[in-house]
Amino acid sequence: MTKGYQQFRPIEAFHTLVDAYWTNQPGSAAFDRVLPDGCIDLIFRSGADGGRLFTSALIERPLFVEGAGQDWYVGVRFRPAMTRTLLEIDPVDCRDREISAVEIDAAFTALEHALQDCASAEQALSVLKRAVDGRLMRLERDAAPARVREAIALLARGGEVHSIARALGITERSLHRDLLRWSGLAPKSLARILRMQRCLAAIRAGRRPLALIALHTGYADQAHMTRELKTLTGFSPAEIARPSRYRRPVRNLQDAA
Repeated sequence: MTKGYQQFRPIEAFHTLVDAYWTNQPGSAAFDRVLPDGCIDLIFRSGADGGRLFTSALIERPLFVEGAGQDWYVGVRFRPAMTRTLLEIDPVDCRDREISAVEIDAAFTALEHALQDCASAEQALSVLKRAVDGRLMRLERDAAPARVREAIALLARGGEVHSIARALGITERSLHRDLLRWSGLAPKSLARILRMQRCLAAIRAGRRPLALIALHTGYADQAHMTRELKTLTGFSPAEIARPSRYRRPVRNLQDAA
């Protein structure tokens, strides 16, 4: 496995639950920030103390992180609204803070011990994937209510909050309550993040002028898009379009393997 950051698709059966498994190993790539994506990750970081297993913080601004030195990371990124059932944690509790394995349950403490015994990121990724896939296979109910999953899918396609509520036959207040409970984010906050993600993908594809990208991804104009990207990523559209000019983040701005 090469050094730096890599991500890997889950099996097809879990595609709606898991966005990706990933590794981040010391190498030529330098990582200095994580961008908001509406997701919560389960992460193991190696270290002299044996390493630790924890969930990522749910963020709405770029998170700047220190270099890991010789430590490596492995993780699984769950899709928005999937962690309440899959990890049995309240996503609101992940707002701007990590949750350690011992705060989740005994099964995750046991997984942390198994990961501490791994000699490499490759071995740890295999252990993590086996444990998480096994947990997913034992699910006896959907990870989130159908209307929550539909609301997130519509937001990801650029739907307006009021239109989504009307399409689902619920009030905006009910939609707000549902998404906050299941994703940890209010509808407008999640919509803003998902729009930013669509914009990043379009800019990196490099097939359209920035003004057209702004129009097609739901911004009022190019200036609005630029302000939002600077707030949510710390990068201007021009910097995003030239990835060799900046240090890539730990996740996002990275094509799936």
